[in-house]
Amino acid sequence: MHAAGARSALLRFGMFALGVAAAACASHLPALPSDVSVGRARAMPTPRVEPMGAAPEILGMHFSTLQVRRGERFAGEFVTGTNVASVEVRTNLFSIDVPRTGYGRFAFVLNVLDAPPIFIRPYRLRVIARNSAGSEFEQDLPFEIR
Repeated sequence: MHAAGARSALLRFGMFALGVAAAACASHLPALPSDVSVGRARAMPTPRVEPMGAAPEILGMHFSTLQVRRGERFAGEFVTGTNVASVEVRTNLFSIDVPRTGYGRFAFVLNVLDAPPIFIRPYRLRVIARNSAGSEFEQDLPFEIR
């Protein structure tokens, strides 16, 4: 094989390998858990009184949407046990430390201003509740920036 043919074959192989690697890195989105509501507000559960050492737990979640468009408002509300000290909402793109509004209640509102086109895609949204001892409870949700 001459040099031009070898370079062409190597380029085709490189493009194929890049495509396979990109497909392997694509995240598989989780199913929506049953304790999550999206869109219209629904009745949330009451925070459960838990001793400080108990494992953290998320009892209910509500999001304005899980398919956020640039220029939209993104909001979330969480009900947990009273022993939960913090709730974090994160992807590999951002992290939100959700403010506590009361024992066992957390909420946030975020204005999504703009995002470069490379960030317009699906993500795994991780919701992590922690107690004061640092124990974690995590639920993963499907999320998309459009």
